[in-house]
Amino acid sequence: MPYRHVILKSIGGVGSSGNNNRRRTVTFADSNRASIRYIAESTSAWGTIPANGNTRPLRFTSSSLTAQKETTTSEELRADRMVSSVPEVSASSEGEINFELSAGSQDDFLQAFVLGFWTRPMTFDYFKGVNVSWTANNTLKIAGEDATGYFVVGRRIKVEGFVANNVNNGYFEVAGVALVGADTEITVSSVTSVAEASSAHTKVLDANDVIVLNSAALRLGTAGAPTIDSNGGNAFASAIAAGQISVGQMLFVDLPVSATTFDNYAVTFAGPGQDGDKIVINDGLNVITLTAGVDYTTGVDATATAESFALAVNQKRVAGNLDAKAVAAAGVVTVYILSNHANSTLTESVDGAGEITLGVKAAATAPEARGFYKVTGVADDVLTLSPKPPTVAAPGIVTVKGSMLRNPGDVADITPQSFTLEQSFNDVDKHFIQNGMRVGSFSLEVASGSIVTGSMNFMGKETQTLTDTRLGKAPYTPLDSTATEVMNATTNVGNLTKNGEILSTAVQSLSLEGDASLRSQNAVGSKFARGIGTGRFNLTGALTAYFEDLTMYNHFLNHDTISIGFDFKDQDENVYYYTIPALKITSDPITPGGIDQDVLEEMEWSALRDPATKCMLQIDRFSSVLAF
Repeated sequence: MPYRHVILKSIGGVGSSGNNNRRRTVTFADSNRASIRYIAESTSAWGTIPANGNTRPLRFTSSSLTAQKETTTSEELRADRMVSSVPEVSASSEGEINFELSAGSQDDFLQAFVLGFWTRPMTFDYFKGVNVSWTANNTLKIAGEDATGYFVVGRRIKVEGFVANNVNNGYFEVAGVALVGADTEITVSSVTSVAEASSAHTKVLDANDVIVLNSAALRLGTAGAPTIDSNGGNAFASAIAAGQISVGQMLFVDLPVSATTFDNYAVTFAGPGQDGDKIVINDGLNVITLTAGVDYTTGVDATATAESFALAVNQKRVAGNLDAKAVAAAGVVTVYILSNHANSTLTESVDGAGEITLGVKAAATAPEARGFYKVTGVADDVLTLSPKPPTVAAPGIVTVKGSMLRNPGDVADITPQSFTLEQSFNDVDKHFIQNGMRVGSFSLEVASGSIVTGSMNFMGKETQTLTDTRLGKAPYTPLDSTATEVMNATTNVGNLTKNGEILSTAVQSLSLEGDASLRSQNAVGSKFARGIGTGRFNLTGALTAYFEDLTMYNHFLNHDTISIGFDFKDQDENVYYYTIPALKITSDPITPGGIDQDVLEEMEWSALRDPATKCMLQIDRFSSVLAF
């Protein structure tokens, strides 16, 4: 409970009436202390607050959630001309929540808005820093924190940031989660890791978008075909049967760092070298100098010095100072340039003992193999992809991942979903709980020079007031909100595409507006709605571009059906692809607005059902695509 104190002060003097006025210092609610916590309701029990389960805070910038009621005025005639009664005829809960876009933070509500489900559940939760370490060949420890509610047996995780042993980075499957003392221990199904201490950069994150985990059977572009296959192993059969891979979906094919995917240099140590030796690495964007005796240690022999040099390179990488990775073996360090930048170089400015040899750049044999693809055909053993992948007969350990959301095209898959929301004013310990809350609209605004923002509108059942939190304590399990970075339209937005091709036109802003056409289903004998009906799914938007050519205007004149898409990548390399697969441009005025102004093409569009994907909106999301 917040601390409160009362001050009593007499302001009456001698000869006063004897009634002392009293002043009381009170705590007023501050918007900076407000929060909204939510839990999903059962799809078969609309408006029923779950008895237990995980609850999370909602990330938002403002809220207008409130109770609503309808009243009417009695029509009784009175000789004194007064109103005899103001009856209440119905009540509901509704309002808008505004947000700044961040990975994972709005995904539950997007799912509820389109009445569908993500093909693979994922939260984007992560734990990073000095409390994340490997304590055994199959055990990760998150020290000093109960993180058991964030990890589920059977789901996939990704580990990043370990520099001494590369086997500690990559994708793993959770075999067990336990609280041991004050620490969380995550047991993984493999036993290939090595005990390694934590650092400021070690990280474990939810990567349950992984569909095919660490397969050595996959190969790309067999016989020059635009495919990925498992050579008769039917690697995709279970995922296809579960609806996790479909035509039109985006997938990420993650290959290990190797000469196949990245340009590289060989650094050969013929001896231990000596302090003061300097090697300069330029990844095309960053330039660092590694000095023996300062940044790395000269060891007893070439092998020891090579391992120390590789460790120094990898420390620079995880700290974000260099886009390169090093692997040491028997005195030879292979430095991979993860940006594949054409201007990358390795040079030695000092080699006192003449024991260092730098090889010339070896170009990656298939740099485009690791990346994003669209599925154009599915079979249990073979996926057809676009763009055409290069031929890589033995790429090594390959992971395929993707998690997609569509408004369902199959009537049987349409699933209304609702939430219980608790809006709390924590400084005064007052709470409003609202049940049966369905998402009626969803919008997104992407404008140059701004944070990506949006809003969602809710309609629901009743509002109750509480003097203590309900969702923030047992029997519920309160979890934290996501910690992902807020996205902006400058550095986090990638390419805008039209019909799958990158649009060369410079875009000033774009937006989308979705409406689920909700309605209250009222009934006699019930103050609150007996249900919330969903109507037609409408999706519209706008796109403002600098006027350069007639391409888009001709689409408008010809009433062509086109598709548009855009993508986001945040600081931690979480990625989203938004696709509107079929739309018509409904307005495209091109006029000079006035003196000293750019001429803009301010298009408006309306989406329609795409016969190929059977949807109007598709969102593909990916956990970190950082190379490891």
